[in-house]
Amino acid sequence: MNLDRREEWSWRKKLAYLTFDDGPSKNTNQILRILRRYRIKGTFFVLGKETPYGLSMYRKIIRQGHVLGNHTFSHDYAKIYSNKEGFLQDFDRLEQLLIRSVGFRPRLFRFPGGSNTRLIPAKVIRSIKAELRSRKYRYCDWTIDSLDSRLPRLSPSQISANVLNESRGKSRCIILFHDFADNSTAALPVIIKGLRAQGFRFGVLSLQSYNYQFAEGQK
Repeated sequence: MNLDRREEWSWRKKLAYLTFDDGPSKNTNQILRILRRYRIKGTFFVLGKETPYGLSMYRKIIRQGHVLGNHTFSHDYAKIYSNKEGFLQDFDRLEQLLIRSVGFRPRLFRFPGGSNTRLIPAKVIRSIKAELRSRKYRYCDWTIDSLDSRLPRLSPSQISANVLNESRGKSRCIILFHDFADNSTAALPVIIKGLRAQGFRFGVLSLQSYNYQFAEGQK
């Protein structure tokens, strides 16, 4: 079940947010099938994919009731984190692509590497955050890293054990997965069932939902 913020707090239940970075990829369709099977909505922080498959995945994500977020067009740290101008050029390129593809601009953003990455000079990150606020965007980090991008790659059982161990004792979890990661895609059903066994419902990120930002903490 997907809940908006008013419902979240009235239910006073544990909530998990499944978020997927860096797609669309070859796994996107499979992830969407899994989420549909369990009647769950997810939040997808996407990159720029101008192929027919990529464009169709943007539309399918929206059509099935999930949420799209901007993750920059290129995910190229040298390009997006050298200065604010370089960041905005890349950010705007994806924004325009999504407007053309799905008919609107998303209002959520996730920094490649997270908002606390040491690759971003302090002056640059401050100016980018100020620009995002002026455009009424909300940036979203995570509270649980599935570790599905770690090298050497973890097995699906290691991924699921990591997520389910980290979620214990928490009432709100924003879980980071990577769309391209075969290991977390394979682990996703086990994770969903495990979170439900822990008492979690599932939500999507929005301008009103629970959020977590590394520098600022809970929002």
